[in-house]
Amino acid sequence: MSQNRNGEGARVVQMKRLMEEYPTQFAEYAEKILDSYFGNIFVTYHNEKILYVNQRMAESVHMSKEQLTGMTLGELRKHKLWLRSVSQELYDKKREPFNAYNISKYGDELFTHIEPIFDRQGRVVMSAQFSIPKRMLTEFSNYFDREKSDLQKYKDIAEYLEAQKEAGEVVVCESPATKLAFGDARFLASIDSTVLICGETGTGKDVLANFIFHHSKRSEQPFVPVNCSAIPAELVESEFFGYERGAFTGARSSGKSGLFEMANHGTLFLDEVGELPLSMQAKLLRVLETGEVMRVGGTKLIKTDVRVIAATNRDLKRMVAEKKFREDLYYRLNVMPLFLPPLRERAEDILPLAEQFLSRYNRKYELNRVLKQEMRHGLQGYRWPGNIRELRNVIERYAISGRLDITSLEAEADGETAELTVGLEEGLSLRDACDRFERAYIERALDECGGSVSKAAGQLGIHRSLLYKKLGKMNR
Repeated sequence: MSQNRNGEGARVVQMKRLMEEYPTQFAEYAEKILDSYFGNIFVTYHNEKILYVNQRMAESVHMSKEQLTGMTLGELRKHKLWLRSVSQELYDKKREPFNAYNISKYGDELFTHIEPIFDRQGRVVMSAQFSIPKRMLTEFSNYFDREKSDLQKYKDIAEYLEAQKEAGEVVVCESPATKLAFGDARFLASIDSTVLICGETGTGKDVLANFIFHHSKRSEQPFVPVNCSAIPAELVESEFFGYERGAFTGARSSGKSGLFEMANHGTLFLDEVGELPLSMQAKLLRVLETGEVMRVGGTKLIKTDVRVIAATNRDLKRMVAEKKFREDLYYRLNVMPLFLPPLRERAEDILPLAEQFLSRYNRKYELNRVLKQEMRHGLQGYRWPGNIRELRNVIERYAISGRLDITSLEAEADGETAELTVGLEEGLSLRDACDRFERAYIERALDECGGSVSKAAGQLGIHRSLLYKKLGKMNR
């Protein structure tokens, strides 16, 4: 109790000190503070006259502060400004603060709280009344709902990115092919259009997408990656567009933002876009055309502004011909195509990538592995069917075990490689031997596919344009 009294005494002393230091400005500043309050303030003295009203209170009854201040409550009641006299009710009740609902003569619905102010003898000397119009409370409620929705959206983004989180790939551009791809990507980053990245599995399409995002005008906004092949077909729509509360059994009570909402004003990266079911492709096309999404179980369209970067290891044009991918969506995605060559086409990148991966895993596992010369030769000579992803895994395995056996890798790469034999000449380099093997492998694929380049490319797991390029080098 004494602590409360001491605190009150200290505040009184502080207020007196402020009044003494700012004798002329204090009242002016205090009035500005009260006028800045978002609601109405109405102070009476001994239930006889109006001691103070703030600017918003005066405006609400279409009078000036000067007209109201000093007016007796009797004079005020003659104006019949409100349905009930809350001040009179307080003095009738003598001591109790309370809340009240009131209506002004101008139709404003008011939610009011009134407090008695006592003198040292316990008598009510003043009353302080605070009123907020219902419309203002409605605006506050709507604002709160929007802020809550935005906060939930940020939480959804954080949770989603945490779930998608993987060790980031490094960008290495030593080979001419990689320099060309990233040079084109740098240019496309400045153009806010849809980009389609094609390339084999594990070539680093996600790295290229990140590169485009970080060099774009949207780099300060969200980057939301999604692996289309990892979402169950029955959940694709709710993942992309979100859902309202109670949309289906098991739905979150607060609803959920979809990927397009999470990526609003930013970039949505659709990895393995060729794996989307046909039913979803039509809905995705509509969103890309209109920028509008509707949550599952919702009734209103939500406008979004999202840049889409898509990636695939599939031959989408072939899929269009086979009616497995919508032609209209293909052309909507393929506005600005980029091709990322496989690692075997980027021999100059192999060792720099290996060194960076090894440095990462040395730090992670607190080791000090190094790549010996014979290991370097083995890494450069291997064909890397799994591309950069395979290289990363091989280096991590080496960092942990200390063993790097390229021979076993070659045996694992393709179960049918033993069936292909290439005559080796004395002094033939490893690269020349690999070129001979590749030629024989391509020719066999073409034979099995009846000479169809598209089918052979699909069987080989490469883009048709790359196969044509290789056939050109083979003079076929």
